Amino acid sequence: MVGHVIGERYEITELMIPGRLSDFWSAKDLKDGSAVAVKLMNSDLLLDRVSLARFEREIKLLSEWKHPNLLRVIDSGRTEAGVPWLATRVTRVRPLYDEIADQSAPVKVVARVAAQIARVLAGAHARGHIHRGLCPDAIVLCEEKGDTFKVKVLDFGSVHVDSDLLDEDEDEITVTGQHLGQAEYMAPEYITGFILDARTDIYALGILIFELLTGQPPFVGSTPAIIGKHLHSPPFPPSDLSMHNVPAWLDALVLRMLQKDPADRPQTIMEVVEVFAANQQ
Repeated sequence: MVGHVIGERYEITELMIPGRLSDFWSAKDLKDGSAVAVKLMNSDLLLDRVSLARFEREIKLLSEWKHPNLLRVIDSGRTEAGVPWLATRVTRVRPLYDEIADQSAPVKVVARVAAQIARVLAGAHARGHIHRGLCPDAIVLCEEKGDTFKVKVLDFGSVHVDSDLLDEDEDEITVTGQHLGQAEYMAPEYITGFILDARTDIYALGILIFELLTGQPPFVGSTPAIIGKHLHSPPFPPSDLSMHNVPAWLDALVLRMLQKDPADRPQTIMEVVEVFAANQQ
């Protein structure tokens, strides 16, 4: 792809983040010479009608919904081969896994990143959208206005939408009845009954925070073993595994978010946002 021009305007210069569903490339805007990032769906999925619809649905959602922690679409289209893409002004995009790779991230970084994710989820939930695919692959960090830990939440093409808000052609790509996402981040009620509400995302965010603090999710092993642990193994505080001094308030928040019964978790993501706001350092 390096050297190719997308949309007769964006010259691909480097692969930044490879992905299972799409790749992030750095590019130069030939119109003004500025740096952009191009998100390009993997061409192997071009014949997958549902994946194609989800990518295009994400472009539509991002174009309509402006939020500082979402990609701002400046252009979009399809390549000559029919592969959909979007362009955004963010630069130096890196995966969230970069913060996990060295076993764990500092508490200040974790709190900063998690609070931004929570604010995006708050906006999504207010629109009747449940992400349901939250995991490290769905989060990137970029440099924006001098902030090197600016979060961008991805993969909103497969969000679950309240049925009364669905367009006629969206039933198939938001269908409840097939599990989407990675087993490590699935809430118990989603595993057993495909139940999706704000508390499902809260559970997944709790898993993410735990992983950022410790370098691994709380439940590991084969997929069947992970599912069994989600259903039956009690959560334990991240401070038990973290190489950092995890404050008591963050331990307590994560444990609440990881409760098996949704009724025992924070009931809205705004409760999580407020905890982070009250404990800003």
